[in-house]
Parts: sequence; structure tokens; C-alpha cells
Amino acid sequence: MLQMADAIQVGKYTLESLTTGMYSDPKIIYREYIQNSVDALENASATNQITPGKERIEILVDEENSYISFSDNGTGISSVRAVPTLMNIGSSTKRHSNNRGFRGIGRLGGMSYCGKLVFTTSAENEITKTIIEFDCKKLRQLLVPGANEDMDLTTVLESVKSVKREEERRDRHYFTVEMFDVSNSELLNIDVAKNYISQVAPLPYKPRFFYSDSIHGFLRENNYEVEEFPIFVGDSVNDMEPVYKPNRHRYHADRNKKKNDEILSLQTFRVEIEGELYALGWYGKSNWLGSLSEHEISGIRVRKGNILIGDNRTLNSIFKESRFNGWTQGELFVLTDKLIPNARRDDFEQNEAYYKFISSLQDSVGSDITKIIRETSVLRNDTSAKVITEIQQQVSEATKTVAEGFNSSVDKNRLLDQLAIAEETLKKTKVRDDLKHVKEQLQHQLSETKEDVSDSNNYKINKVNTGVDRRSKKILAIVSNILSEKLSKPLVDDIIEEIVTVLNGKKI
Repeated sequence: MLQMADAIQVGKYTLESLTTGMYSDPKIIYREYIQNSVDALENASATNQITPGKERIEILVDEENSYISFSDNGTGISSVRAVPTLMNIGSSTKRHSNNRGFRGIGRLGGMSYCGKLVFTTSAENEITKTIIEFDCKKLRQLLVPGANEDMDLTTVLESVKSVKREEERRDRHYFTVEMFDVSNSELLNIDVAKNYISQVAPLPYKPRFFYSDSIHGFLRENNYEVEEFPIFVGDSVNDMEPVYKPNRHRYHADRNKKKNDEILSLQTFRVEIEGELYALGWYGKSNWLGSLSEHEISGIRVRKGNILIGDNRTLNSIFKESRFNGWTQGELFVLTDKLIPNARRDDFEQNEAYYKFISSLQDSVGSDITKIIRETSVLRNDTSAKVITEIQQQVSEATKTVAEGFNSSVDKNRLLDQLAIAEETLKKTKVRDDLKHVKEQLQHQLSETKEDVSDSNNYKINKVNTGVDRRSKKILAIVSNILSEKLSKPLVDDIIEEIVTVLNGKKI
């Protein structure tokens, strides 16, 4: 048995190591509080406290008042458990197998960046809410080296903490984090916050991301339903807007020249090791013109519980040339519990399963993408190959247009003319022997695509709801034709989408 003199003490500076020291990027607090909210929402759904589809996370970023808050309608924490749960440091009842936040560290991350941190929570069927407040200014004074050296971690936290309980409605259940007097300008920049959240959080894809249905379909075929939660961000409670993952099928590549590129087709894959399914993934096959200019979509992103692990460089090591990861847009959803996120969530614990996982990716996805990029680079300098690549892109674009809808009859007829020209060009193009089969396949695809375009009556203005009369729709059709004759297609796309959105009385 330990004698009093031998008792283990946890020094006060440990707190600084577990907050600022652990998380060098201030924005990580957004991820930490979001993942705790997501766990609470999943628990609330599992216990039927929330009707499916009613889950909600709200993040308020008020730069003018130096204030940030996080709110969710999850299970909350009961009055009797609130203080011991929230005061435990590095100790949590959560387990990594079914929770995103499981180490009991992240909840105090906000202390380093504000003057006051407040947790407010209530559980269902209780008439009390618990409010725990931390004086972070006083905390920083107590952590000054050379002062208050006799205080350990527990004593410091107790001296800056206050607890009170107030009445609450019995049907309410929630958890709220409030940061007052936020000192970090980056955290208070709402655009920076939205950009970061869009990359790390378990969000749905943008409604306009063409391949979202295909990705969901592939995951379901493999018995995985990806976890997605509605997260709203705004600078006031009355100005909350939904945030989506940043993925898009059209983008810029080659950071110097910013060439237009797009996903031409989707490549899905399974990562199986010794008979166990470790992960499911996808990446977009494109023209491979260079590194993606938009940082937020570059790289194959690793996710567990649909929360980002690391960043766009985490899988650089699976490529023989690490830069090729930056040429790629994709995601890898980790399913196995053998891969455990480390405390900083910038990678996984490097156990035996991790090394097998990386090795498997190197031999499959990394090798495949490297081979495609190099072959594409060679073909890009071949005239006939260039023609084939350009026509493949036209076919892909036409297929997307049929699915998304035409802007107008002018838009449809112009597309038919372009496909007819492409068909004639391809017919006259002489190709090498190794490309003859590709040419034949493309000719068949062109013929089918022309038929699809010709037969389609999918116009974007048809998406306007029934509250708009026939005369107004006819006027819209005339306006759409005029716009299509006078303006570029991308600009018309945006205008028509906005018109449809406004007339339907909602945001897309």
C-alpha cells in the first residue's frame, strides 16, 4: 500500500499538455466538440429519445462578441452524473469500438482559447439542468511557471470551476458548450470554421455532388450505412445554414495553371486483410492533370465513424510518389475496430493491424493510381489518345447533364450537335492498335449517349413545384432559351439553379 508521502500526484502542467500541447491547431476544438455531440445524438436515437431525422447540431460563431457555442439535442448528461463525467480528465466510459470521442480529453480543449468555458446539460425526464463554468483566465494565471507550485491538477481545476443547477423542462435533453471572450481570430472566422467543419465532420455530401448516390449505394451493398448528421453554422441563432462535405465532381487541377478537370467515373474498392473487411473506399477517375487546386477536396481522406482522421496528407505514404495523393479525390471509411485513432486524431495507433493496412493500400490503391497517372501522362502526348480522352470527357459530361437536367431546349440541341461532331471526329481518327478496342467502346458509348440525350425531357425548370402556374413555367422556358443562347453554360447552370431554388422557396 502507498504511504501518504508516496502518493502519486498529477501535476497542474499536465492540463496544458492535454489541451494546447495536445492540439497544436486551434480549429481541432470544432472536431472535438462535434464528435462528442455525434456520440450523444447516436445514443439518443438508439434509446428512441430522438425521432430519426430530428438530430441537430448548431454551431454559433459570433466574431463581434468573441463568442462560440456548440449545441446538440442528444442524450445530455443527468444531474447526478454531470460533474463527475465532465471533470474526469483522460478517463471516459466511452469505448473506441462504438464512440468517436473516447479518451475524455477533448472536452477541455476550448480552455486554451477563451476567457470562460461553460457546459450546460440536461437529460430526459429530469427537471434540472447542470451548468459547469470554468474561469479560464484564472486558470492561465495558476499555470504560470514558478507560481502556485504546491497545487496539483485536481486542486487547480476545483479552484477555477463553479457548478449550479437550475430548473428545466422534463422533456428537454441536450448538451451545450459555450466559449466566452475567445482570443483566437482564426477560430472566430466563420468561413474558416465552415471550411474546416466541412472536411472533418460526419456530414452529408452536397446535393449537387453527382456521385453521392453511387457512393452510398456501394457502401450499402457492403452492409455499411455511413453516418451523416445535420450540422448548422451561423453568426447568430437566426442565421444558421447547413454545412456539407466539400466534394465536387468539377474542380481545378494543376495549381499553377488551374486547368479544369472533373471526375469522369467513380472507382470503388474494398480493403480486406486475412479475410476481414478493414475499410471501404472510393476515388474519382479524372484526366489526372495535376494536384487539385482546392485543398479541401485533395487527397484520399481517411474516416472512422465518418469523422476525418488526419488530413489530406495522411495517406501520402501509400504512394510511391507522395505527390500523387494530392492528384486524387476520394475517401476511405475504416470499419474495423483494430484500427484505433490516436489521441490527436492525426493518424491511427501504429499497431500490427495498422502496418498491415498501410501495406495493403500500397499494393492496391496506391499502386493502381500511380500506374494510371503515369499511363495518362504518356497518352496525353499522343494525338489520337488526346482525341479519345476529350470525347470520353464529352460523353461523361453529357451523361451528367441528362441526369441533372437541361437548362433549355437550346442547351439540349447544342449538346446533340456537339455529340454528332464528336462522333464524326472519332470515326475519322486513326488510332494505335492498343487503342482500337477503346475506340470501338467509345463509339458505342457515343451512340447510346446521343439516344439518351435525344429521348430525355429532363429540364431543370420541371423541378419547380406545382405552386407555379403553367404560364409562368412557359415564361421560364423562354427565359432559359434566351440565357442559353447568350451566356456560357456554367453561368446559366448557376442562374437556373437559383431560379428553381427561389421559386421552390428553399435552398438547395
